[in-house]
Amino acid sequence: MSISTLSQLLRESQSDYLCYDLGRRVQAIHTTEFNAIERQQAPYPYPVQGHACFALIFWPQQSKPEQEPFLWFLKFPLDERGLLEQAAVQEYLTSVITLLGQQITHALTEEQEQQLQQSPYLFTPAEEKRAALHAQLSLRWQRPPSVHFELAQTALAQPEHWQQVGVQGLHDVAARLAELPATQTALIEHFDSYPAPLRQAAAIALEHQQLPSSLVTALATKVANLQTGEVRADLLRSLAGSATTEAVQQAVQQVLANASVDECVICCARLWQAFDPLYTPHLKLELLLTALAQHDNKIFAALVTDLLRLPMLRPHLLVTLQRDDLAQPIRQAWQGFISGATHAK
Repeated sequence: MSISTLSQLLRESQSDYLCYDLGRRVQAIHTTEFNAIERQQAPYPYPVQGHACFALIFWPQQSKPEQEPFLWFLKFPLDERGLLEQAAVQEYLTSVITLLGQQITHALTEEQEQQLQQSPYLFTPAEEKRAALHAQLSLRWQRPPSVHFELAQTALAQPEHWQQVGVQGLHDVAARLAELPATQTALIEHFDSYPAPLRQAAAIALEHQQLPSSLVTALATKVANLQTGEVRADLLRSLAGSATTEAVQQAVQQVLANASVDECVICCARLWQAFDPLYTPHLKLELLLTALAQHDNKIFAALVTDLLRLPMLRPHLLVTLQRDDLAQPIRQAWQGFISGATHAK
């Protein structure tokens, strides 16, 4: 029997598995959705620069609870429709089966490990993405957090200790905030006065999590009360996992009145769901496009290109950009984008 998908290979090897996106935010992709993506019945939902970047975590069905799972970080090109390029997936499957057969959960020799790592479809995510994934899996499997957990809690409550904090500790705390009311309070009280390195690291940890609603409301209020600056951008980033909530939508609307380039990037790359009319009919795409049009043509082109790759947003964005009553700054920027794309061909 020929094997044509990753999930089929895992089933044939009698493995269970999970899939997590690692492109934009670290978030689970349901098995049913992943199966549809693999069969080209659905586009990859969170593309980055024309690629799907995700983690497959798998383990033998008969394994003991304490056994560590196997982990593949995979990066595959997408076609113009946002679908996985089947030739690339098949090439990876062929290389794995040639090297390991269907017993992919057996211990590898050093030579097999080296050969597998040479695949062009494997990649190494940023340290923060790996930490976020580890934190989410530890919580999902009810395992204890890392040894850096308590020190991270201390640093967030008493920022003078921030230089000793570890990245994994911050991500463990962010994943477990629902059961840490004192740390939620510390974030609300101290976030905007944290030293910049701690504030930025905390924002990156928070962006991958579904935060408690009271914390979302408090941080969104801070965003709305600031006029500009790096603190506002970091607060905005920290709320990426709550983009469809009313509090975040209101904060985003206020930011877009005078958004910096960094804030525009955050809105497009992390908070794009806030502009999906299926989720948030009140926050209009025109507000985002107006903010983008305030910056130079290269920035507008790069960010609109990124938005057009998002399958859930693309049709709404195209309808908006083709409207007859489109505001003049957006129209001019869009015409410049089309002209630039035509010349590039």
